[in-house]
Amino acid sequence: MSQLTLPHFAVIAISAYLLGSLSFAIIVCKMALHKDIRDYGSGNAGLTNAYRTMGASKTLLVLLGDIAKGAAAVAIGALLGGPLGKLIAGVFVILGHMFPVYFGFRGGKGVLVGAVMLALFDWRIFLAALALFLIAVVFTRWISLGSVLGAASFPITMFVFYRDPVMVGIAFGMAAAVIIMHRANIGRMLRGEENKFSFQSKKTIESRTEEEEEQG
Repeated sequence: MSQLTLPHFAVIAISAYLLGSLSFAIIVCKMALHKDIRDYGSGNAGLTNAYRTMGASKTLLVLLGDIAKGAAAVAIGALLGGPLGKLIAGVFVILGHMFPVYFGFRGGKGVLVGAVMLALFDWRIFLAALALFLIAVVFTRWISLGSVLGAASFPITMFVFYRDPVMVGIAFGMAAAVIIMHRANIGRMLRGEENKFSFQSKKTIESRTEEEEEQG
């Protein structure tokens, strides 16, 4: 933290949190379908639930929005605090995504914005997490398992490449937060009840909207 002044820390933290709170799964669903995505599917305002309930075209908008907010937060962190600033921005953009101030503090699980931060922080760390994610998903079709393994790899690769105790500690905290947000998924995986990913979207929200219009 010695390279980061308190005013710069405050600017990074506040701006990253407010950017993270822009939950594009909620925004796109409300604007396009006039519904709350948290009332459908898994109840999570994240990319996977967006795909399962809204389809590919609307999920693409969610993807682009979440990538943009993560990139903007990390850019501010890099400008004001270098590598450590990027990590601080990553912490708070993920917290904003998980607990968005604009939407009653009920958001997503922080995987996508965390991945954006890793990609912009160090491509080696990102590729290690991505490799674990893809291997897990290919063999099990459990997105949640890939997310947990990718997150768990972060503090390990941070230690391997940087050996900085502060940065490793931050990486550990970020990984722990993502894993804790997946605790219900972990329970379902242990019971063999976790939903498997499919490229066929059910578009649950659109189907219900059409039914409501017909009944109305």
